[in-house]
Amino acid sequence: MKGGMVVGESLISRRVQSDNYWLPSSIEGARAETKKTYPTLNLSLSLSFTLAISMASPNPVKILDICEVAAAYDSTKSATETILSPTFFELTYLRFPPSECLCFFKLTDSNPTFFHSVIFPSLKKSLSHALLHFLPIVGSLTWPPESSRPIFVYHPNNDSVSVTLAECNGDFDRLIGNGIHEAVESHPYAPQFVATETRSPLVVLQVTLFPNKGFCIGMAMHHAIFDGKSASMFLRAWAYTCKYIVEKGEAPRLLPAEITPSFEWKSIQDSKGLEEAYINLWATMGKRLESGSDSNPKSVKPLTKLEVQPNLLRATFHLSSEAIKKLRESVLRYHPEATDPTERLHLSTYVLACSYVSICLVKARGGDADREVYFSWSVDCRSRLDPPLPPNHFGDTIVAHHIVSKAGDFMQENGLAIIAEKLSASINGLEKGLLEGSSERFEMLLSLGPEVRLISVAGATGLKFYNTDFGWGNVDKVELTSIDRTGAFSVLDIGNGSDRRTEIGVALKRPEMESFASFFSNGVEVMPLKQI
Repeated sequence: MKGGMVVGESLISRRVQSDNYWLPSSIEGARAETKKTYPTLNLSLSLSFTLAISMASPNPVKILDICEVAAAYDSTKSATETILSPTFFELTYLRFPPSECLCFFKLTDSNPTFFHSVIFPSLKKSLSHALLHFLPIVGSLTWPPESSRPIFVYHPNNDSVSVTLAECNGDFDRLIGNGIHEAVESHPYAPQFVATETRSPLVVLQVTLFPNKGFCIGMAMHHAIFDGKSASMFLRAWAYTCKYIVEKGEAPRLLPAEITPSFEWKSIQDSKGLEEAYINLWATMGKRLESGSDSNPKSVKPLTKLEVQPNLLRATFHLSSEAIKKLRESVLRYHPEATDPTERLHLSTYVLACSYVSICLVKARGGDADREVYFSWSVDCRSRLDPPLPPNHFGDTIVAHHIVSKAGDFMQENGLAIIAEKLSASINGLEKGLLEGSSERFEMLLSLGPEVRLISVAGATGLKFYNTDFGWGNVDKVELTSIDRTGAFSVLDIGNGSDRRTEIGVALKRPEMESFASFFSNGVEVMPLKQI
């Protein structure tokens, strides 16, 4: 049975209506309990919210073809072998699991004939031309036996990007909606990332047609060369090229500066010996994280231990600009001194969204208020290095930072102010300690046991994933499916001007999802969730 089927007795079809929101009755009950336990932020915002859990439909994905797309020929570019030596940034994520991203596009005309004769050929042709600007990612990551470090290498006669063509009769409308559904339902639309100990691809793609509905582009990317900004840059460059070809019948000679990648990695200075530190870290960490199964210290195969937990649910929530404004005002009520220009409190949309989501997650989990909670977040170092890197620098240039606080701090009435202040102080400290202790911190975060609550975030505001148009309209839904494995929540921005929103993606077990939805909706405005 498809549509808005509700799973389990705890979520029944009867909904409770108030003046400002719609909630399933069990969520309404949880919300009432929430009000008794944790005071609201008193933001006095209207709420529109619907919740249902949809079971995955038994609609298997049919693989139609697997093709290899090489970079378009150019005697000065694609005909030349390219070798890049990773910096300490790339080495940081040498064996991280691949990042996965799904982009769903709704079409008014997506019948199979039009798709196979127009859309898919245009996607392949534009990909080939776009790859001409991104040659290193057409190649692979390898570790020559005689070398002390891995390399990224592109061989013009051998290398290409694998593209899987698939078809599925699944419920496309539910997939592009924001309602709660089983996380595994999205996984068949992400491509298989196949790597060995000696060689790993850098990006693989899958295009899935939903006949008469739309299509999905799935990307799996090696974290050693793709951070969020680089992933968005590549995706938007491909889309720009495709739209140009669709409209003008030929490929563009140049890309806009914003999405023209720079691979000038030599300017990154390793004054702290981080390259050697990360090489040594992965030589030992690989064994530890894989329970000793991997004895090759030069392996470039991404770790496989991070499997998707069973029975995960996925949902998307939106914070409007008005909600962010109210969150900021709430923090300032507890920190009035921050209105003084000499007292710097960094209250960006990203800080406020991450702080709010983290307190909702801790409250949803419950448990001992004295336990420690780690919140890990990533810093884009492009503009913070000396000398700074250009905004279009391509590579993984993020470094992990974290804050630690008692769970009770998250649960307090002023928990948002407490966590936002700590996160703000950490950001303000980056001016002096951007890379200080980064390898030790990274190892510590990887080594945290299951008894420690680690909250992390994927994505960021300003990445512009939703500004992607291949020529048939902007993307309707972006989903970072890799959070199902990492346990992170995702943050992206969507819309422009007064319609600008911050999109939050979470993957949780059902009891936590119910509680999280209640806490999240309790006091802030969220955009309506579609009831499919």
